[in-house]
Amino acid sequence: MRLLPAILGAIFISDSLGILLTQYVFTRDQLGFNLPYYNIVTTLVIVLYGLLYLRNLKPSLCRMVFGFAMGLFVAFFIVNVLWIQPLFSTLHTFSFTMGSLSLCLGAGCYLRQLVQSERVISMHTDPFFWISIGLFAFYIINAPYMAMYNYLLATSIDMLIALRNVNMVLNYFMYLCIFLGLQCANRK
Repeated sequence: MRLLPAILGAIFISDSLGILLTQYVFTRDQLGFNLPYYNIVTTLVIVLYGLLYLRNLKPSLCRMVFGFAMGLFVAFFIVNVLWIQPLFSTLHTFSFTMGSLSLCLGAGCYLRQLVQSERVISMHTDPFFWISIGLFAFYIINAPYMAMYNYLLATSIDMLIALRNVNMVLNYFMYLCIFLGLQCANRK
């Protein structure tokens, strides 16, 4: 748990920097310049969350499957960059879908671990409970959103915008849960 504030701080800074770059620096050709940053940083964020789960999941089949899923995600990201969706010109929807599903698996495994635990764990003192709730809520919707992104971009921009708005609300919910988790960490 000592790494939790550092990892979450790095994620917050990278997200904030992405927003600032989009709003103030890359306003002329936002798509062309923001894509490499977004593709790389979002992949790193998924990997950092994955590392948090690997540190917090007890050794089990679920942890092993999650570790395999995260390794597969990293390998698929590399294949995706090299042969499927170029880093500088395409949003990495395939990689993000796979990463979203992997994080849902990690969050689900952690919540299952809590439910099956012999020990009673208070949600007021377990920061990772709240983080898992937030990540699961966001990434369970983000996976189909990213899977359909290119199709909706070509066929139904209105639906894409509506889903993006739902995604943004869930993003705020995720960060609220992370904030609650950090408050719980302070209570320990």
